[in-house]
Amino acid sequence: MENLMDLCSIEDGYNSSSIVLEKQVFRSKVPESHVQLACSLHYCAFPLNGNELCIWNMSDEPNHQPLRLIGHHHAITALAFGTKVDPLLICSASQDYVIVWNLDECTNKVLEGLMPQGTVIGTLLGMVLYVRFSPDDQTVAVCAGNRIYVLNDEAIIAELEGHLAPVTAAEFCTWEKNILISISEDRSFKVWDYCIGLLIYQSAVITAFPLLSLFIDEANKQIITGCADGQLWIFSLISGHKYRCVIHINFKKERKKFYNKITKFPAEGTQYLWIGSSTGLFIINNANFELEAALHYKGGNGELLACGLADKTLLAFKSNLIGEPTVYSGHDGAITSVGWSHDNNWVVSSSEDRTLKIWSVSSAEPALCLGKEIFHKSIRSAQFYYIDTFILLSCGAEFYLLRYYLDTSKDEIKRYRTKSICKSIQKFPMASTVEITSLSAVNDFYSYIVLAAGSNRALEIFDLNVGRSAAVIRDAHSRSVHQICQNKGSSFSCQPQEAYNLFLTAAIGDGIKLWDLRTLRCERRFEGHNSRSHPCGISVSPCGQFIACGSEDKCAYIYEKHSSTYSYKLTGHTESVINVAFNPSSPQVFLIFFLTNFNF
Repeated sequence: MENLMDLCSIEDGYNSSSIVLEKQVFRSKVPESHVQLACSLHYCAFPLNGNELCIWNMSDEPNHQPLRLIGHHHAITALAFGTKVDPLLICSASQDYVIVWNLDECTNKVLEGLMPQGTVIGTLLGMVLYVRFSPDDQTVAVCAGNRIYVLNDEAIIAELEGHLAPVTAAEFCTWEKNILISISEDRSFKVWDYCIGLLIYQSAVITAFPLLSLFIDEANKQIITGCADGQLWIFSLISGHKYRCVIHINFKKERKKFYNKITKFPAEGTQYLWIGSSTGLFIINNANFELEAALHYKGGNGELLACGLADKTLLAFKSNLIGEPTVYSGHDGAITSVGWSHDNNWVVSSSEDRTLKIWSVSSAEPALCLGKEIFHKSIRSAQFYYIDTFILLSCGAEFYLLRYYLDTSKDEIKRYRTKSICKSIQKFPMASTVEITSLSAVNDFYSYIVLAAGSNRALEIFDLNVGRSAAVIRDAHSRSVHQICQNKGSSFSCQPQEAYNLFLTAAIGDGIKLWDLRTLRCERRFEGHNSRSHPCGISVSPCGQFIACGSEDKCAYIYEKHSSTYSYKLTGHTESVINVAFNPSSPQVFLIFFLTNFNF
């Protein structure tokens, strides 16, 4: 078998413009929360292992060790570089301390074999969400809870109160001395004279969602703030304008317009605003406020929901279930499985008609079709694997590893034939079984492990790095397993590394079992829902703490991972709930009830 890493290094004509290249990776021993990171012209700073400050010189060679500074006891939650280069300062904040470090002095101390030390300017202020240096680097604004503390190395200059919820950002005005602007989860912004502690202006509630980000546009004398539902608000800071709203940008609408327009090269001297969101980076033209470029991150964003039906069609809904779904048709049998690619651009579907198809979300025609001449039995399950490098599918007692290339352009001579290709890398038989009843592998990160369940009630673990079976769990349930569900996490949440060793299995009449790959033991059983006739689906939440399952009593059940009894019972359906799925980016669970044979 070809080595997976070798295969991943072959471009094979893939469009590299949609891929973010990884330059350096730092692995933390503890899960890092979503914190304010810091970046300057030559350095970037981030917390490592919770309370350790790591500063990486981006001009150094990749194998060069970053500067590591120790001074906090609690996890670092906010970082910011100073505005001046000489000396270059960085501020780090946690629940215990707010510390200012002189980067040149710290570097010299390390070269001398000594322990670098920073200057503590604040202690026990609470949960800090944001820090920012003043233009002269003499003071630091610290957003902790509902308050803003303005600090220097000698004392607290000001303590600003007035927000009704946690303050998420604060910025100094560069052209007006002593002016500070803050935003909050209370959905308003405030303007302060921090030297005398005076509130100059407070806005009304701007939006229904918390304000999360703030930027001061010095050239146009404006403030730009973004809220949690992907909208941008721009207000004028010019004297006499009374902080009026200049423009409101709805990013969802702008993205649709962007994909339908012809991109032109920008004129010289054009100023741009970079917007970061949970789904990608976007560049806005400051002159006309139009979206000029977009760079999407990999990973699911929960915006679309795919369902396979027994009537041979595939549907893609908006996750808010507003509007008509996109219909994909072409199979001649009931859909047996549906799976999203890691970049959200493709959907793979399999059918009882022994075919597999890959669809683009932007086209109702399949980009790749594999027909009945390849597979001798119905395809039970199919999915993308190894961050979209391969396709995994089960057919009979074997599962296939396929390498594919997708090209949506048409052949000029044979106008209806695409240039997409697919080849089989290897087949893996499951021992002593007639049929593989469930197949599972992680596509959200690189993993060599594939889990298979057979009609003989066994579970088998395959290691594709060595190309063979690694372990077998016999009699995993009293009946054959109809679904394996791994803890795959989400780019919107963080879990301990060992949590990804957990997976679930479900069998009709035998409940749900939680397994650990390291021990191959059942760690917990979950019972309380009804599953005597129908194969009711299961799902793990993005945070890894909750388990959802369908039930024949027209309800869905939510279990906590550490409790065998259910925590919530979701009612409202009129038939058996046979499938469930968590939204990867928001606290929602989607339920499918039994009318026809739906599959997520």
